[in-house]
Formats: sequence, structure tokens, C-alpha cells
Amino acid sequence: MAEKKKIVFDGYSRRLDIFVCDELEKFPRSLIQRLIKDGKVTVNGKAVKPSWPLTPGETVEIEMPSNQKTAAFLKDLLIYDDEDFFVIVKPAGMLVHPQSPIWETNPEAAFSFEETLVSVILANPPKGFDMSTPRAGLVHRLDRETSGVMLVAKNAIFQNCMTELFAQREVRKTYHSIACGEIPDDEGVIDVPIGRVAGGKIKASDLGREAVTEYKVLERKNGFTRVQLHPVTGRTNQLRVHLSWLGYPVLGDWLYKGATAPRLMLHSRQVEFKHPYTGKKLKFEAPVPPDFTAAWENVTQTKK
Repeated sequence: MAEKKKIVFDGYSRRLDIFVCDELEKFPRSLIQRLIKDGKVTVNGKAVKPSWPLTPGETVEIEMPSNQKTAAFLKDLLIYDDEDFFVIVKPAGMLVHPQSPIWETNPEAAFSFEETLVSVILANPPKGFDMSTPRAGLVHRLDRETSGVMLVAKNAIFQNCMTELFAQREVRKTYHSIACGEIPDDEGVIDVPIGRVAGGKIKASDLGREAVTEYKVLERKNGFTRVQLHPVTGRTNQLRVHLSWLGYPVLGDWLYKGATAPRLMLHSRQVEFKHPYTGKKLKFEAPVPPDFTAAWENVTQTKK
């Protein structure tokens, strides 16, 4: 249960959002206003607008972040943990970090949004985690609806090493997906640049940046394909854009016109790299989750 901070206002008439900003100095006003609009700040037990004029004697109650829920949650996600980094299996539906960039300079702001992987890490960090590590140790990310393996650094030195490995394409990532339609070739390479176009959507474009994806068909059935994907480059939405460009969008990908499904059927199956200190080859895997398997069975069952 979240901790709540109660304050009895005893000053002159003042806007609620300005008063709360003074009480929570590390949080920007935009986030305070969001907290108020979300009902996490109340006056005399009632939700009000950020512009509410406080009067002496009114009680302001602020819902503060709680670590109790996240402590067990991070433990449930962990599949590997050592002195320099840890590996988790991110569930579909969880954001990796808040959408506002404010949290990068003010980590406490991460608790002002919905629960994310970052807030889970910061609320109850694993043993040896350096809280001063930039971006809470992130070295890569997954879309909200994408599940699977993720690496997180415990300190800035290892984080820089891993960031360099990703930049030099020395980290091999393997995804599994369900594509709409039956891809005819057993394997192939999609070498099509992608970038943002008018309206902000990321699409295949001759004006975009280099983007290369290798694919291998695992199974075809009833108008759908289970496919293994290896992104050689690491562009935003690359796998989704490339499969859509090929004519076989990801199941559940409403943005790129995939058929309807409970969620985006894309899973980070495996990550491989050489340890930057020891040179030892490491590989971390996460089996496809039950909802992925259920989605495949649902779309490939024979219709009567």
C-alpha cells in the first residue's frame, strides 16, 4: 500500500499545485499537476484541480511511491545477477522507462508515472547496484508490448562497455514473432532504411537510416507465420517496420496494420555477447510466454 503524506495548510490562499511543488522540491510542476489530475493528491479527501485555491485549515494528502510491491516484483523478473549486470525477462505491457525524459535528470520523477522497469529497479535495486548509474543502468530497451530478455548494468563503467558493444553490433539479439500471412521464403534479409516521415510515424523510407534484419521461418499455418528475427542494426520499431514492409505485419501491431490480438506478438527470445572484461561468451534466453503460445494456437486453429 502506498505511503501517504498529510499536510495541513496554514498559509495564505495559494494554488494547490504551487504548494505541492514546494513540498516536493525535486519534482517539476508538470509532474505535480499530473499527480493531482490522477487523483494522487487530494484536499480534504477529495480530488480537485491543480488550480484549487487552498485556504487555511485544509488538509492536503499526497500519495507517495511504495517499495513494497516492487521488491518482490523485480525478484520475479530476474534470471541472472552478478556484480556488474543483471538480466530480466520483461513482461508484455510494462514500459521500460517513463515517457517523459525528466526522470533521466531527476530519477525520483520516475515514481510519478505508471510503474515501469525503471521505477521497479530504483524502488528496490539488486545487490551492488550503483544508484548513480545513468538511466538506471539501461543499455537497451523493448517496446511496452514486447516481452523478453533485457540486460541492465549495475554501474556506469559496465554500462559504457555494453553501450559500446551494442553500437559496434557485437550483441546478437534474437526475437520470435507471429506474422500475419505466410512468408514464402524460408529465410532472408530485409535491407531497407527506415526513419520518421511526416506525421512522426516511423516507416521504410529512402531518406531513413540503414536498417537490416535477418529472418528465418519457423512454422507456417493457416495464414500465419512463426518467424525468428535477428536485427543486425537497432533502429526504433525496426522489426515491426520491416515485417510490415515485407507485407507480413506482426500480429497485434495496430500501428502497422497487423491483425487484432491481445498484444503485440513480439518476444525477445535470446541475447548473446562476449563479456567486455573476460571475453567469455554469454547467452541468456527466455521461452515465449503463455500468451504468445495461446495467440499462435488461436489464429492457426482450423475454423469450422
